[in-house]
Amino acid sequence: MNTDHPHDCPTQDALINTTKLNIEKHGLQIIGISATDYLPSFSYSIGLYESYQHPEIICFGLPTDLAHTIINDVANLIKNGETIALNQEYGDQIFKETRAQFLHVDVKNIEDYFGAALNYYQHDNFSALQLVWADRNNKLPWEDGFEEKLIYDQPLLDRNADFKFREAKNLGIFTTRQWLEHNQNLTCCS
Repeated sequence: MNTDHPHDCPTQDALINTTKLNIEKHGLQIIGISATDYLPSFSYSIGLYESYQHPEIICFGLPTDLAHTIINDVANLIKNGETIALNQEYGDQIFKETRAQFLHVDVKNIEDYFGAALNYYQHDNFSALQLVWADRNNKLPWEDGFEEKLIYDQPLLDRNADFKFREAKNLGIFTTRQWLEHNQNLTCCS
């Protein structure tokens, strides 16, 4: 195990216990995952399904503390009896002066993004909605004119469940015969 970068991640049992306590006290737990060089940050709820029979909520591409606050705001709408609807505009209810919509999360994407929820529920029979936010031009990711540099900050989990890469499907790659035939990784020197 590499100890060069110590971290404060709780054990799985500790996380489940904390999650259970937060769901009992607040109706949900929010998990935040920091961005990597390849994947955007994202945050998601655990407990909305259990506490309110409502799909869990996930949000990508925002700082985890901001996403945490936003998911709590959405949870407050749900706690007050609102059911979040698909493809409906939620501008000022969630963000000030910008648009937002919710998309259904394809069940094929649950395992990739809801690890702590899967551990807590011990099954994948819960649904989820993705909160999608507009760019500075107030365009949603599927609309013409959406800022290209933000396109990978919000992978759309209602589609592309069979191709989970940032790169285009028709991207060309180069490899070696040895890698393909012998599954060997060759080292190149310059």
